[in-house]
Amino acid sequence: MNGLKQTFMNTVEYLSDAIARIFSPSKDNFPATGAQPYKGDPASENNK
Repeated sequence: MNGLKQTFMNTVEYLSDAIARIFSPSKDNFPATGAQPYKGDPASENNK
């Protein structure tokens, strides 16, 4: 009976860790870039 209880507890812990990882804020450490200006070619007169 103890083995079954321990298996159940391990399963609950595994699932709760996965759920916490899904719903926690991301830990990405991307630099703040802000608005990026577009320096491409202007639209041709035919497409306006």
